[in-house]
Amino acid sequence: MPTVNANGIDTWYELRGAGPMLVLCHGWLGPTDDWPPGLLEALEPHHRLLVYDVRGHGRTTALEDPDAYSLPLYAQDLRALLDALGVERAHICGSSQGGMIAAQFAVDCPERTRSLLLCDSTAGNSVDEGPGGEFERTLRDAFELMERMAVEEGLAALCERRIAYDMENDPHYYDFPEPPDLRQERDRQRYARLSLHAFVGTNRAIRNRPDLTARLPQLQMPALVLVGEWDGFRPCAERDHRLIEGSRFVLVRRSGHSAPSWRPDVFVRAVTEFIADVEAGREVAGEFEA
Repeated sequence: MPTVNANGIDTWYELRGAGPMLVLCHGWLGPTDDWPPGLLEALEPHHRLLVYDVRGHGRTTALEDPDAYSLPLYAQDLRALLDALGVERAHICGSSQGGMIAAQFAVDCPERTRSLLLCDSTAGNSVDEGPGGEFERTLRDAFELMERMAVEEGLAALCERRIAYDMENDPHYYDFPEPPDLRQERDRQRYARLSLHAFVGTNRAIRNRPDLTARLPQLQMPALVLVGEWDGFRPCAERDHRLIEGSRFVLVRRSGHSAPSWRPDVFVRAVTEFIADVEAGREVAGEFEA
């Protein structure tokens, strides 16, 4: 499979489909192979699709130095990949950590961003005094705790702790559209294929990411903000939608964190309709439920 050596690392990527260029940035611990079955195939008829494994994940370089991971570096990696492939501008979409990468890329490289699709994610980091900032502070503390557990007990033990915690504390855990045993096995595989140094580095990149909320009102490109109704990131998404003038907000009903996994059909429809509207020059602002 193809790789590009750029920005000091080898980045694995794949191009597929035809139409307006769409970049998909995956979430934390989940490389390209973890996009739900059929989702990429559903997007292919509508878009020239670029998927890739971000720094530290999958088939892309996982550097041992934890300081070699940051959200600005992730954005630079994406820019270097687009340069290598001769892509001038693209619709940039990311889910969870991928959304953080997409937001960082949009503020750092607005001239390369045809539109921003911020899904299941946040552009802030603890500055906001409202419910969005409160969740971000909770997230930061949780990631710090996970790093300590991973270093002291190992990634396998941390994974079992997370599964047990989610089963006990997530009121919608059993609403996920997959049997719990299969979901838990997938979680174990995610932790098993990540090295400890990559886990620590990517964890700190998320924890110490720049707060972009002050820069969001300056964005001039069309934007979609999408989040599940049960997702802890929902208050962050609602805030980011308010900060990005003219953005479209889609609330995905019956979905927890990572709408592509909970409601892939809704995610595909929301993405393709939004990009079609952008390409046609139609107004995208509004608030919708799906």
